[in-house]
Amino acid sequence: DRRQPACDSTRQLAWLADAVVASVLALARRELEHAHGAIAGAGFAVLGYGSLGGEELGFGSDLDLVFLYDAPPNAYSDGARPLDAPRWFARLAQKIVSLLGAVTGGGRLYEVDVRLRPDGGKGLLVSSLASYADYQRNRAWTWEHQALVRARCVAGDAAVSAEFDRIRAETLARRRDPVRLRDDVLSMRQRMREELDRSNDALFDLKQGEGGLVDLEFMLQYLVLREAAARPDLLQPRATRPLLEAMAACGVLPEDVAATLRRAHATLVAKGLDCTLDRRPRMVPHDPTIEAARAAVVEAWRHYGPAA
Repeated sequence: DRRQPACDSTRQLAWLADAVVASVLALARRELEHAHGAIAGAGFAVLGYGSLGGEELGFGSDLDLVFLYDAPPNAYSDGARPLDAPRWFARLAQKIVSLLGAVTGGGRLYEVDVRLRPDGGKGLLVSSLASYADYQRNRAWTWEHQALVRARCVAGDAAVSAEFDRIRAETLARRRDPVRLRDDVLSMRQRMREELDRSNDALFDLKQGEGGLVDLEFMLQYLVLREAAARPDLLQPRATRPLLEAMAACGVLPEDVAATLRRAHATLVAKGLDCTLDRRPRMVPHDPTIEAARAAVVEAWRHYGPAA
């Protein structure tokens, strides 16, 4: 059998997307600098959230992107048609989104979703590091901190990337009211399930169904937000498998539970990849393999997740 595990494929698809985003960023930056000049001492980074950030990208997945910049106060570009830093970096982000989504004879590279940026659809396309840090500290909802668990820099300048990592770690390691945290996570998960779960008597929704991938992700995100203040080893992993390994290593989950969840995750991902490869919805029959994976996630959710 020369087939590789599905989790290896999803990780490689994420790495491919990283390389594409980096190439598109370089192209967009070159075009903008040609038209408006560069901004001295400024930096820019592209963050991947969701399945891109968690290195679990499927065939045909869209990219959840957030854009950050850092620039000196009142900085302008040095070209014949100068722009101030907020407008320059907004144009850069717009170019990236446009290039990634451009329809060509060979199709488009990726659909891009930018709704996870601060303040969502009402917010600016690009955030300064200072405003991003302020938002995470003072205005972000619990579900936005959950999303940060899987977020990582996928392209851009090292200094901005490092500052993002610092903001992320500081945010995730915050001490929280455990009752409010539990209630927030349960409320958001229930709302999502009511709106998005397409499971029925014949078919199981691999992503949104009870015991599916999102339940597993929510449980791990809940545990990171609850435990990271005392267990900094939970701050580094983004992907499901390394998160499970870290939680077993520091005693948040028993080793046998973590191992069972790794197997369940591998099953759900493999079934999902089969669907997206064929351009089918991620809906599968209730066979014994799926039911065993589901049962493992449901059991862990009841004993260790927000429902415990």
